Amino acid sequence: MLLRYTTVLTLASALLQPPGILFLLALSGWVLDVLGWRYLGRTLLLVALCVLYFFSTAIGTRWLISPLENRYPPLGHPLQGPERPGAIVVLGGGEVMTSPDSQQETANARTLVRLMAAARLAHCTHLPLVPSGGAPRFGVAAEAITMAHILRQDFHVTSPIWPETHSYNTAANAADSSALLAEHHIQRIYLVTSALHMPRAAAWFRLSHLDVVPVPTDYRLNQARPYRLTSWLPRAIFMEISSEASHEYLGLLWLWLQEQGLGKSN
Repeated sequence: MLLRYTTVLTLASALLQPPGILFLLALSGWVLDVLGWRYLGRTLLLVALCVLYFFSTAIGTRWLISPLENRYPPLGHPLQGPERPGAIVVLGGGEVMTSPDSQQETANARTLVRLMAAARLAHCTHLPLVPSGGAPRFGVAAEAITMAHILRQDFHVTSPIWPETHSYNTAANAADSSALLAEHHIQRIYLVTSALHMPRAAAWFRLSHLDVVPVPTDYRLNQARPYRLTSWLPRAIFMEISSEASHEYLGLLWLWLQEQGLGKSN
């Protein structure tokens, strides 16, 4: 049942964010053109092409991700006194194979940047760490176990580490981490994840009754860099980032719909 649910979510996400939704828009335009609705069909094709181009440029991508990455400022220094959180939660961002012929996986670049920020914070605060992430597929170790190993072996973290090994998405990260932290009577946390992901992650964790101090990291674009003529050149990396940003906006919309439903039920 869970596998079917995650498959449907993955399919819906792929079709509702670039480039999937643009392909659907272009296909709809082509079908309308064939059926004789030439003006509408060609308009849809042109819109799909223009949006595909814009979100493949540095300018379009920056316009899309700025509201997400600028939502929370970087953490200047750890909090002290009564505002001090009781733990550090770091979210997994994916894994890669250690070699082409190996079945062993390790953290990808995004997860490593998050772990680096979490380890730096742990060295300063000596707070316990909660790496959060379930198994990426059946039969392999949970992502949180891999993250815990890297924190110990590569970043030399000596604080307690409590892996949360069951979650499969951000909502589950929040719910399962909240349940784990409740066992230790901790409600206020540092939350470490990519800046692009932070608005949605922080919202889910707050919905799970945790008091969140955001620690954004892994910024995707240098927003201080001035625009140049080359900023208008399309590149695949910008489309990838635009797709990730669109995924976050869809996730925030889904969260808002969930909150509306909870509000009505109450």
